[in-house]
Amino acid sequence: MKIKNQFLFSFIAVLFLLTLTGCTNSKTPEMANELHFSLGEIYDVTISYDEETITFFETDGDELIVKEYMTEDKTSYYADVDKDRDSIHISEGGKPLFKDGFSRYIEVYLPVTYTEALTITTTDGNIDLSNISLQLSMLRIDSTVGTVKLREATASNIHLSTTSGTLELGNITADTIKLDTTSGNITCDELAGNITYTSTSGNADIKSAIGSGSYKANNSGQLNIVYTEVTGDLSFYNKNDDIKLTLPTELEFEFEATTKNGSVSTTFQECISIDGKTTRGTVGNNPTVTVKAETNNGNIEVSQ
Repeated sequence: MKIKNQFLFSFIAVLFLLTLTGCTNSKTPEMANELHFSLGEIYDVTISYDEETITFFETDGDELIVKEYMTEDKTSYYADVDKDRDSIHISEGGKPLFKDGFSRYIEVYLPVTYTEALTITTTDGNIDLSNISLQLSMLRIDSTVGTVKLREATASNIHLSTTSGTLELGNITADTIKLDTTSGNITCDELAGNITYTSTSGNADIKSAIGSGSYKANNSGQLNIVYTEVTGDLSFYNKNDDIKLTLPTELEFEFEATTKNGSVSTTFQECISIDGKTTRGTVGNNPTVTVKAETNNGNIEVSQ
């Protein structure tokens, strides 16, 4: 009986070691699945994955190509495709029950001639559009914790959102631009359009903005916005953090800033007056827009 128990113990130990070795053995994903779609009559493309990195490339052809790389090649892990007359929806396939050691990433080759709607979503994965220039009717990107890199995009409507990830943006132009974050950060080289920004506690750093906009940080997170051209009204609200705004030197505008426990500083002090917690005034002889800023516990700094 003793020998039998020792044999059983040894067998279990060896099995455990083999399992552990299998779980820690890292494989390199290899191309497992390649999909081709004609976009001739397609007006809406959706790419939706969970924790996979999605990288976009341009192609001169007229087909959308999706390549899936994975460490384990099974047809049940291939993408699910829902295609009808004018739309394509591509989403992730299955995964092993125990995902240790399994990984997958996606390459998407988008024709430069495609100018319709594009939606991209991930949960934990990154979205990389740094190798592509987009000209679309609509662009929507949703990410939970991943990094979104978008080099250049032009559309009628653009909506970008992240929960706690990062939006790294280059030159973004649209009639309407909507940016949403919870605790995620946004950096942007140039933003042009009617902008609506909403965040709970993320930071926004816009190096050059053109147009009009409404910016709200409902709890905290710094707003650092530089406007090089203003075509409509601007409003900024930050509950518990700072607002730093730079305006064009030639801009003429009505100004109002309110803070409960912070300070207001401007480079046009001669044009404003202070009434309690509110600072207001008119800059220039013919103001064309209104600029408003408000904080509870943050400072407001406006310069021209």
